[in-house]
Amino acid sequence: MAGNAICGEYLKARAERRTNSFELWLSGYLTGLATYDKRVNRPEKMTAALGNTGTLLLDSYCKIHPLATFQEAAREMARTVCYGDARRKN
Repeated sequence: MAGNAICGEYLKARAERRTNSFELWLSGYLTGLATYDKRVNRPEKMTAALGNTGTLLLDSYCKIHPLATFQEAAREMARTVCYGDARRKN
């Protein structure tokens, strides 16, 4: 499962242009989050999270934390994109 992969594996997959499993996992994660929290369920937030903004945030987090799981990186990215602050716990 892509969510349990470490960030180093994600970065390697990005370099090899084979991120489909990570993208599918992320899409499901964000769909679940949007179902749970209506503040997330907005087209502009989902577009940013699944687009270049989300990718840049994931890459940045994973470069700093290569042993963290992709799930942790996705959670921090979603906090930044959807709530505006990666440190704020909602």
